[in-house]
Amino acid sequence: MIYNLEDPGSALVREKIHQVADLNTNLLIYGETGVGKDFWIQYLWENSTYPSLVNLNCGDVPENLLESEWFGYKKGAFTGADRDKEGRWVSARGGILFLNQIDLLSLNMQSKLLRIIERKRFFPLGSNQETAIDTRFVFSTDHDIQQKVRNGLFRQDLYYRISAFNLRIPPLRERKGDIRALVKHFAAKLNIKNELTPRGIKALKDYPWYGNIRELENFITNISIVKKGLQDQDVERLIKNTTDLLEIAKTRELPLAEVEREYIHFLLKKYGNKKKVAALLGISRKSLYNKLERYREQDGQT
Repeated sequence: MIYNLEDPGSALVREKIHQVADLNTNLLIYGETGVGKDFWIQYLWENSTYPSLVNLNCGDVPENLLESEWFGYKKGAFTGADRDKEGRWVSARGGILFLNQIDLLSLNMQSKLLRIIERKRFFPLGSNQETAIDTRFVFSTDHDIQQKVRNGLFRQDLYYRISAFNLRIPPLRERKGDIRALVKHFAAKLNIKNELTPRGIKALKDYPWYGNIRELENFITNISIVKKGLQDQDVERLIKNTTDLLEIAKTRELPLAEVEREYIHFLLKKYGNKKKVAALLGISRKSLYNKLERYREQDGQT
């Protein structure tokens, strides 16, 4: 883990985390894809007195398997249930339960989750006896969850329940003071020499980093596969792919969200491969698909 992030934006996040680390209050942490929400949750746990942290991604398990995976089941609850099984939530007793990307849950699952959070009890599948869950809940979302509430895609009552305290993680373009430390960290992690001059570091700070920290790590990873050193010309090649698009965006005075959209479509047109585009952005294919789906929904509303 890297803790020597020096940007004032990161310092403010650290300060807020220390204020709430030991509270038993629901916390919603939000920010763009790749800003390092898992890192900050780990930091929160390490600076708290909670003995454990269970990190569950709401998009990792198919909806029809989610309840059995999270809550467990009793023998005979369904075909193939030949024994009792404890769910992942049980291991979070007394600790922190982090539900990552809470906005990916269906409305049906959101309704069930609301009742569980309120009562801190749940039913394993096939059981008529509730299981108590004494845990601190922490949640995260990549998207504008308030917009999802307005669109009827996320329950308003659940939103108010999970957001007793909100913590925004700024995108990398808003905390450029962290870039030098991040480059040094990833270069050491990947065993590649950091040969960037001040000119190269400045170029990295001027780059928009739509995929945030994940994109920066992905960039250095790609360099480490073919070279032993990270040099200024590597940064120049990275920037060259976006220069024309950004100039067009400036001319049209597009808001930042539209610049990101134009950039994604530019890459899709250039490479014609969603897997490659997701890798270039430093995000998962699922996150890319979610962005594209959101763009289609916006187009349908106009």
